[in-house]
Amino acid sequence: MGTLWLAQSAEGAPRDAVISREVEQAGTFIGALVAATSLVGFVGGAAPVRRKGFLISFTWLIVAVMLTELGMGGVIWFKTLRMRSLFATQWATWPDTLKVAFQDMSSLKGYGQCCGYHDNLTMVISGACTVTATFPGCEEKVSVFADSYLRKLYTSLFGFTVVNIIVFVSAVILLQARNDEERYIRIGKKEGRTYKNAI
Repeated sequence: MGTLWLAQSAEGAPRDAVISREVEQAGTFIGALVAATSLVGFVGGAAPVRRKGFLISFTWLIVAVMLTELGMGGVIWFKTLRMRSLFATQWATWPDTLKVAFQDMSSLKGYGQCCGYHDNLTMVISGACTVTATFPGCEEKVSVFADSYLRKLYTSLFGFTVVNIIVFVSAVILLQARNDEERYIRIGKKEGRTYKNAI
């Protein structure tokens, strides 16, 4: 999904103002880590008695996934606390295509035409934004758009952390059950029983 997201990134798209390349790449890394963790867990869970190392690795990888998701969610959440000042400084560095995308954005309900960031002194002259335009600045529109985008991201990351906690507890229970099973097999072998098909 991260690779697909990166491939669809277009110059001047409003989301480029909100989601930096670093955040996109970090999301791709987290996705790859989750996929690798799932694979390790599947291999270990398919034969828990014989593959204890995979289960232990899976448990540690789940902890790593939780920490990265919490870290990423925290970074994005802190960004929402200082959005207005952050975007005020970034507006000057954005390409004109991105500024025009916000100025002319009509898909955001309740927000129409705007020009510039604080006022029309920083606007890009395009479309309805002319030298004599009296439209308000885009500060509120940019903030609302960014907030809705970022809220979905950090909520999803924090939500996945809850799922990971459940998976972690399940892995610990499986490890404990596996250790008990191994002990019973050892006792049985001492009594002369064989366990050819033990998983």
